[in-house]
Amino acid sequence: MGRTVPTFRNIVESFGWEWNDFKRALRNIDREAFEELMNHARRHASAGSNMSNPNPFEPVVMSILVEHEKTLRKLREHVEREHI
Repeated sequence: MGRTVPTFRNIVESFGWEWNDFKRALRNIDREAFEELMNHARRHASAGSNMSNPNPFEPVVMSILVEHEKTLRKLREHVEREHI
């Protein structure tokens, strides 16, 4: 018997498909940024699958925000080290 509840990874992939027309309309550099956002969400698939949220968009966005926060922290640390 198959799974009736889609995995978080499947949900992330379905978002990618649902937003495909939007993605195609983007310039190349923006399309690359969009793909990176989806990759951020994919990297947190295990955490997202622990959510029992009826709105799967929220854990996708939270996954993206976590990755952005990590990037900001690295940039802050670099600025502090370099005294820029």
